Amino acid sequence: MLKNYFAIIRKAIAEDRKKGQGTYYERHHIVPTSFGKKSSTVLLTAEEHYKAHRYLAESFKHHSVYGQKMLWAFHRMTYNNGRKITEQEYVEARELLMHLWKRDKTDSFKEKMGQIMKGNKNGLGNKKNWTPTDEQRRNMSIAASKSKIGKVGEQSRASKGAVIYESEDGTIIEAGSALQLSKKVNIDFRTIGYRLKTKHGIMFKGYSVKYK
Repeated sequence: MLKNYFAIIRKAIAEDRKKGQGTYYERHHIVPTSFGKKSSTVLLTAEEHYKAHRYLAESFKHHSVYGQKMLWAFHRMTYNNGRKITEQEYVEARELLMHLWKRDKTDSFKEKMGQIMKGNKNGLGNKKNWTPTDEQRRNMSIAASKSKIGKVGEQSRASKGAVIYESEDGTIIEAGSALQLSKKVNIDFRTIGYRLKTKHGIMFKGYSVKYK
């Protein structure tokens, strides 16, 4: 698949494309920004841009570090900004993106969460006298956070207002909080929070975030 990807890139470079010459182009980083490397950009047609991200997702989908990053990038390319795709492209996207939604939990994790939720079973004793370990506190915090997110919903607004994400290619995503935004763009919510405090609205490493 990477062979196909670089064929698209070489074609774009050879044509020395320029915006404003009658053909619609979208800017694309040759090396994905999520790789943390400096990269040149090329101008791709909408169809080429879609295919480029599909090839990257297919090539790295099983990679331990970049797999989910490439799949989320392809997810945004497929479903954001009202992009029109063919029926066949939709089928291919759904099959490829299934890797994002299959998140198996280990038996150990399920057992620990079961102990936390039951409280007085599986060796934890009476709830009133039970003092959770540090690990159990962390697990409860995670469970509580997930529950809170579900109740708040995607259309809610944080106390400071909605959070807006904008990438160099013009993609704009809105969420109710930094935590909700992190789920949509696959960026750690602590990184988003830091950006909101220190680099408010400034494009840095391919994207910017700000309060609406």
